[in-house]
Amino acid sequence: MHRTLWDRAPHLEGATVLDGAGDPQLPVLATAGERFDTVISVFQLASASDLDATLRAVRAVLADDGRLLFVEPGSQVGLTGRLQRLVAPPLGGVTGWRADRDIPMALRAAGLSVIDIRRHRVPTVQLWLRQVLDGVAHHALPPGGGAETAPETAPS
Repeated sequence: MHRTLWDRAPHLEGATVLDGAGDPQLPVLATAGERFDTVISVFQLASASDLDATLRAVRAVLADDGRLLFVEPGSQVGLTGRLQRLVAPPLGGVTGWRADRDIPMALRAAGLSVIDIRRHRVPTVQLWLRQVLDGVAHHALPPGGGAETAPETAPS
């Protein structure tokens, strides 16, 4: 289906489209030194078989000022969160999809900063899928906010 939609976007000519987080082309692009201004993930991080490796590859293909736009299921708290964590392993075994992943935490662990995030409540009878996150992440700044500090000199 994404190819049909892709054909409707001629202004994006030259863009690279991958078939999900497990697309074997992602690590190839990362090791080849390819860089992109924007990477978009819609429910792909929840289905990545190795989330850490996927996020390392995404970080590697992001340009220095690039951004990751994501829409992913949100991990929940309370009774619904317990139900989500209970259902996630068998659901993941069948579908390969883990709705209980803490995506913002995984992004931070991979060296990305989440700079904008919104939580949406989805009306569904599937309690474990009631929260969806959409957000933006980019390369984490080094300590000090990325500003170069000049060495202090002793007064003369």
